[in-house]
Amino acid sequence: MGNSPIQVVLNTNNFIEEVENKGGGPSTDFFADNDVAFIEHRELLTQQLREIKKLQIDNEFAPVSYAKITLRQSALAKSHCPTHAIFKPDITPIVGAGELGELYVELTPESIERVSCKMDKAETTTNKKNIDGKDIPYPSRIRSEIGAIDHISQHTKSDKRKFSIKEAIEWLSDSRSGGAYIVELFEDPPAKKDWDTLSIQKRQLFSTFINGLENFGSGLYALKIKQDKGAAVLYGIKLEEGGMPIVQMVPLQSSATKNINHKAVCLDYKQHEKLLDFLDRHPLVKRITLPPIITRGGNSSINLGSPATIPAIDPKVNYPKLCVVDGGVSNILGNWIQDRWGLISPEDKNEQHGSFIAGLAVLGGSLNSVCKELDGCYIIDLDILPSKFYDSYYSKPLEFFNELEIAVQELKARTGVRIFNFSLNVEEHVTSSGYSIPAQILDKIAEDNDIIFIISAGNTHPAQMRKEWPSDPVAALKTLVTTRNDALKVPAESCRNISVSALNPPDIDGVVAYGLSNYSCKGISSRTGLKPDLAHVGGSGTKNITKGYGLFSINENGLIEDGCGTSYAAPNVAKTIAALENKIEGEVSRETLIALSIHYAVIPEPFRHKQLSSVAKHLVGFGMPLSSSEILNGGDNAITLVFANRITTGRKLSFNFTWPSCLVKKGKCTGKARLTIVSTPPLDYKFGAEFIRVNIDARLRQLQSNGKYKGRLDAIYAPESGEGGLYEKDQIEHTFKWSPIKVYEKYFSKGVGPSTEWKLDVEYLTRDGENIPSEGIPFTAILTISDPKEEEPVFNDMRHILQSIGVQTVDIKTAARIVSRV
Repeated sequence: MGNSPIQVVLNTNNFIEEVENKGGGPSTDFFADNDVAFIEHRELLTQQLREIKKLQIDNEFAPVSYAKITLRQSALAKSHCPTHAIFKPDITPIVGAGELGELYVELTPESIERVSCKMDKAETTTNKKNIDGKDIPYPSRIRSEIGAIDHISQHTKSDKRKFSIKEAIEWLSDSRSGGAYIVELFEDPPAKKDWDTLSIQKRQLFSTFINGLENFGSGLYALKIKQDKGAAVLYGIKLEEGGMPIVQMVPLQSSATKNINHKAVCLDYKQHEKLLDFLDRHPLVKRITLPPIITRGGNSSINLGSPATIPAIDPKVNYPKLCVVDGGVSNILGNWIQDRWGLISPEDKNEQHGSFIAGLAVLGGSLNSVCKELDGCYIIDLDILPSKFYDSYYSKPLEFFNELEIAVQELKARTGVRIFNFSLNVEEHVTSSGYSIPAQILDKIAEDNDIIFIISAGNTHPAQMRKEWPSDPVAALKTLVTTRNDALKVPAESCRNISVSALNPPDIDGVVAYGLSNYSCKGISSRTGLKPDLAHVGGSGTKNITKGYGLFSINENGLIEDGCGTSYAAPNVAKTIAALENKIEGEVSRETLIALSIHYAVIPEPFRHKQLSSVAKHLVGFGMPLSSSEILNGGDNAITLVFANRITTGRKLSFNFTWPSCLVKKGKCTGKARLTIVSTPPLDYKFGAEFIRVNIDARLRQLQSNGKYKGRLDAIYAPESGEGGLYEKDQIEHTFKWSPIKVYEKYFSKGVGPSTEWKLDVEYLTRDGENIPSEGIPFTAILTISDPKEEEPVFNDMRHILQSIGVQTVDIKTAARIVSRV
């Protein structure tokens, strides 16, 4: 076949239309026909507000504070948010959120009085209205919002900090930590020159915080961490030995250099006690956490083989490019190394880990049957992690990530590289929780620079490795249940990037082929959707007497060695995505690259058993990706349509088409459909678990006899009931609600009716108070219709249908010549 089965729809703008505004129904009465309970509940909330007001009046810093509004589980949907009648933005601004169903609101004694007066106006008897012959509860908005609230509480020390002073000193004594507390504020203090524009209460709030730091005493160093729209307000606060206190409200921009004369971290207990007491008590402080520690993972064999044959560069071949973010890559790879960052001094490097990763990209195919990409790959060496003297390079808060951002920007400009292998993980203190700061930073770097980080899921501690993956699914479940401390490592939860778990090699005796490697960390229910995203072979955690770990690359001296680790699974995925980016002409969007790798991922055989359906997603994500050649080339029995566009306010994509006639049997539509959508919605980390502010979704619907369209696909891993429950948290868990990546599919083995008319819709839902950005939200939707029996000419049939209705398509590999967004 001359064409790729992947066809980009060129005229997607023809299918953008206005969203029908159907309007909402009546508000929900959470206390319908239970008026006594409603009165008691309202009084309880009023009492809670009175207690917060008393604390404000007695506060030594300012009468402004922040309270947590916790919603009842059945009120988590946007329509129940208590911000329209009670906590109105002009009186009590919402300044962020915590876990699902937790809102943070700014309060003053005056605003508390206004809220209390408003709540008193709620009716105390259940109102009803006759709708379609039925008496339906019809409450005022005030009563509904009161009922939606479970309780209101002041933000206190226990909400801010989970570690002890002793734990803090032990953690900060590690030179790799950078020595600074990471302090998140509810609001960003403006420059002092603008304080005259503030209310007296707000001026008190900011001045007592900044002045308190400036007057702390010898050795305090506070640095505002670089901030952009949607970023949490962060300060790094460090206690050093000696020196005047420094409070720097402008973030650092400079690049790191080696400095052997940096100041030592102060480990005096009383000084840390004094600082933490101030931060615990000040109402502006939202959270205090201990800093991340950057580590590298992966085990290598001590039994070295013969020297590897490094392939020669063929000047006629256009090779992919991959940046290796690590501690350095050995010169043994010669001209394959296209550029270097050159930060780490030679005496501070350990090039073994980075060389193994780069070796997999350059010659992994000749050494391993599981590396499906052709040998050859230009390497960009971003040497950023020293093997020793970490604090000589990075002595300021989160300076490692500042250096990473500068390096990515410059290396991309110099080489054009867009795929960055990040086989580094972050060790966080056990008290850390939520969406990590390193993940937030990688999100920003990826979006700002139009690149993708491929991140390893992380390895368990050797003493906590699981038993080898058993072939029996029940035994596998037991193994997972009895394992602790194997949760996904930071920053693999990053929602703008791809994280990768590790699978066993296929040809080692006593090891289940493509089972989860016994060291590979697993995901948990994530506020960003499915994590890890993908899986690939990373070597067996149990060493075989003849084949070692079963995955081979080179060390820094060019000798073949075996190794294992999620660090080594990640580059196998990174090479495929880099190869895709290389084979598609022109600029292909991040959304399309991510969507292609996930759309064409296959669940490994050990995880297809029904008994594992509820846990497989946390182990292998969307599966193991096919090679770039398998993705871009195919037969006549399938067609894939790519829609790359932007969602704007009040608009949606709606694409109507007729099902391929070769798959219509006795009036019913047969075959298989798979739909993947990847978007880049706005993020605002101040909103905790709700930091993804817009949900972009896709639906494949079939016309029914009543003139309405019915959704025909299920989210992969969805429970057999189909909808995943009634509550918001169930939709997040089972149907990818709010996730930037969604995959749906269905095999119509018996056919579905009653018509052959279908449509693909791409729609959006915003969080309460959120607007679609003026530039729109980029997305890529990929729809594949196929004949699983590989008998019918789906491609040609569908192409004729598309041509007849004026749809313009072109092979994805050359689409960028014609259309601006692929």
